[in-house]
Amino acid sequence: MPKAAEPSETPHSPSSAHEALALRGALALELINTETLDRGKQRDTLSSPEALARWWEDVCAHYPDQCGIAGAETPIIWTSDLLETIKTLRLALRTLVTHVVEQQVIENDELQPINAILALGYAALERTEQGAVKAAIHLRDPEQGRVLAPIALSALGFFTEADWRRLHQCRHDRCIVFFYDTTKSGTRRWCSPGCMNRARSIQHYQMTRKAAVLVST
Repeated sequence: MPKAAEPSETPHSPSSAHEALALRGALALELINTETLDRGKQRDTLSSPEALARWWEDVCAHYPDQCGIAGAETPIIWTSDLLETIKTLRLALRTLVTHVVEQQVIENDELQPINAILALGYAALERTEQGAVKAAIHLRDPEQGRVLAPIALSALGFFTEADWRRLHQCRHDRCIVFFYDTTKSGTRRWCSPGCMNRARSIQHYQMTRKAAVLVST
């Protein structure tokens, strides 16, 4: 089982099955990781409806295939209510990911917030311009589901198809980012090279300080 989340470095052309699965869950993982720690203090990227709009524009530029919903061409109204609903979904996803990482039992009530959002949309078959058939997601509530449904759908695909043993939380004590390990060995420990360097610097400092204390005694 577990450990936490990250999009691949080349999101538009995943080079492995693991990266494809990580990409499929990218929106859910990206939302979870809008909460970070900065010098020990919690930082929330989604600080306002305007910040939510900027985040959504950015994340959809990286994962356009996940953001598309049939019949949802009208502009999104970025309100405080939508922001709070997004944050509620984020909490539900973080709780679920944390249980996976810590190999804890997942309870039915922890799935309900995500399932309620999945119920905003439904799958349907559509005819393509070439006369073939494709699957499309339609919304029962376009106003609420336009942003919420794609995130919940990415979580659905990720949690049911990904290898949970590759889901990790960054091992840096001052980081709360989750990532999906796409390395061949599956032994990645940090969310980024920056976090790895900071963690090693702290470890080196502590070891040096301990050695100095031993020498002085």
